[in-house]
Amino acid sequence: MGHMIASRLHLLNLLIASASIALGASLNAQCPSALSCLVVHSPGGCDNLSCCTLVCTLDPTCCINSWDSSCVNLANQSCAGYCGAAASGSCYGSHANPSCDTAACCNAVCAIDPYCCNVTWDITCVQYAGFACAGTPGICGQTADSCFTPHQQGACSNTACCQAVCSVDPSCCEQSWDILCVYAAEQVCVPGCVPVAESTAVTEVEGCDERVNDPCYITTTGTAQVLTPNLQLVGTLGRPPSSLNGVDVDVYRITIADPDGDGSAKVAINFASSPPAWAALLPAVGCAPISSSLSHIASNLCVDAATTPTCIPAGEYRVVVSGGTYPTFGGGNLACNDGNQYTLKITVAQACNACSPTAPSCFSPHQSGGCNLISCCTAVCGADPFCCDGAWDAGCAAAAANTCVTVAPANDTCVNAIEMTLGSEQLVNTARSSLEIAQPIICGSGVFDRDVWYFHTARTTGTLELSTCGSWFNTVLAVYEGTCASPTLVNCNDDSTQCSGTGASRVNFPVQCGARYLFRVGPKAGKTINQGGEVILRLTDVQSVSCLQCSADFNHTGIVDAQDLAVLLNGWGTASTDLTGDGNTNAQDLAFVLNAWGPCP
Repeated sequence: MGHMIASRLHLLNLLIASASIALGASLNAQCPSALSCLVVHSPGGCDNLSCCTLVCTLDPTCCINSWDSSCVNLANQSCAGYCGAAASGSCYGSHANPSCDTAACCNAVCAIDPYCCNVTWDITCVQYAGFACAGTPGICGQTADSCFTPHQQGACSNTACCQAVCSVDPSCCEQSWDILCVYAAEQVCVPGCVPVAESTAVTEVEGCDERVNDPCYITTTGTAQVLTPNLQLVGTLGRPPSSLNGVDVDVYRITIADPDGDGSAKVAINFASSPPAWAALLPAVGCAPISSSLSHIASNLCVDAATTPTCIPAGEYRVVVSGGTYPTFGGGNLACNDGNQYTLKITVAQACNACSPTAPSCFSPHQSGGCNLISCCTAVCGADPFCCDGAWDAGCAAAAANTCVTVAPANDTCVNAIEMTLGSEQLVNTARSSLEIAQPIICGSGVFDRDVWYFHTARTTGTLELSTCGSWFNTVLAVYEGTCASPTLVNCNDDSTQCSGTGASRVNFPVQCGARYLFRVGPKAGKTINQGGEVILRLTDVQSVSCLQCSADFNHTGIVDAQDLAVLLNGWGTASTDLTGDGNTNAQDLAFVLNAWGPCP
C-alpha cells in the first residue's frame, strides 16, 4: 500500500512539473506578441512582456488559448506602467510607476519626455499632460471632480471656484482641469479675499448702510457719484445685520470724452469683487433699465474681469454695481466689511474709428487698421474690410495709392524737381507718378517703374549719401549731374545690403562745391506692388567740408543757427567741434558760434 501511495505522489509531481514546463514554454512563445494587452485578440499573449507574463501567470489560458475579455480586464487592473491601463493611474496625477491610464495621452506625453513611460510619471509628466492631452469640456458645478485635483474633464464641482478659475483661464472649462487649473484654484478660491487697489484709487463716498448714490433702482433719492475715466474706484457692498435698508446698489456717472474728434471712444469695464457681483454700463437717459446695458461683467473671489473694449459714442453714461447675478439686484445677505469690497475702473481710449486723422498714413503699411485720410480709408475698407478690422498692410497701401491719388505729384518730371538740403528728409509719394522715358531707366539690376525728382546744390566738397532705408516697397535710386535734357549718371543703387526695409536703396556719391545734382527715386519695375507709395528720402553727410569760410556751420546749410549750436554742445569737452584750435570744445568755441550767427558770408 505504501509503495502505491509513493508512486501516486511521484506521478503527481511529474504532472505538475510537466504543466510548469508547458506553461513556461507557452509564455516564452506568446510573450510578448504584436497585439495590445488591452484589446481582445487571438492567439494569446500581448505586446508588453511584463504585463503579458503577469496576466498569463494569473490565468495561463491567456497565453495557451486566446487573449479574451477576462485577460483584458486582468491587464487593465494589474499592469501598472502600461499605457492605457487603469492600474497605471491618472494622467493628471503623479505616481511612482511610469505611464498613465489614457493611452493617447500617455503616448503623447512620452513622445515629449520618454522618462514618463520608462521611469516614473512625476509632476513634470502631469504638467505635460495639461497641454499635450485632449480633455473634454465640462460645466461648473456639474463636473463631479474636486477643483483641487486634476482630471480629464473640464470644470469642477464648486461652481463659484470653477467660474473664477475659468474666467482667468477658459481652457480649464473648455479642456481638461489640469495641474495649472489646480494651482489657479489654490490661489483664487480663497474666501475673504480683498481686491487689489491701485495706489491712485479713489474710494466710494457712500458709507455702510447709506443709500446716497442710487437715484433709480432700489432708492430714488440718491445722486450718482462721479467716476473718472481710467481711474480706479474701491467700493463696498453690504449692510449691517439689523438694517432695514434694501440691497446695496451703487450708481456712478461718467463722461466719455472725444479729444480726437471721431465721435467715439473705446470703453471697457474693469471689475474685481470679493462677493459675487456685477457691473454694467448704461446710457444716462432717465433711469435706464438694466436690460439696456451696453456691456456688463461679473466677478467673484477677487478675480480681475474686463469687458472687451467697445466703441461707443462720446457722451454721458452710468455704471451700476450690484451683488448677485446679472441682471438681478442681489447681495442682500452681504455685511459691511472689508471682505465685501470691489474695484471698478472704466478704461477709455481714443482712435476708435479706424479712419481717423490721428491714424498713420494711408500710403504706407502699419500694424493697426485704418489710416489718416477719412474718405480714402472709407473707400479702401469698403472694398476690403480687413484694412480697418485687421491691419493696414501692403495691399491696403497699394489700394489707397490706386483709389485715392488722382493726380501726379508736383515733382513727377525732372524739370519740376524739388530742392533737398543736406541733412534733410523728404516724404516721397510715388503714387500716380509717371516714368520719364527720356531719362535712362536702368540702374544695375533695377529698372524704374516710375519716378519722382529732387535736386541738391552742393555747399560742400566730399561724399554724401542718399537713401530710402526703411522703405516698405522695393525702390531704385539714381544720382545725376548735368541738366534734365542731358543728365550724366554719377551713381545708382537698387537693393542695398546695408539698409533696412524691403528692397530699400542707399547710394554714396561725390560732390563738388556749387555743382547741381539730380536725384531720381521710384519703385522697382516687375514687382507685385510696384506703384509705390510713401517713403522717406534722406540726404546725409558722409565726409565733406564746407565750401564757405564758415567753420561754425557744422551741418553745411549756409546758416549758423540752433542746429549748429546743438552740434557744438554735443561735442563739448572734446576735439570734435573745436573751432579755436586749442584741441577742446569750450566757452571760446561757444563765443565763436554766437559771433558767426546767421547766414554765412
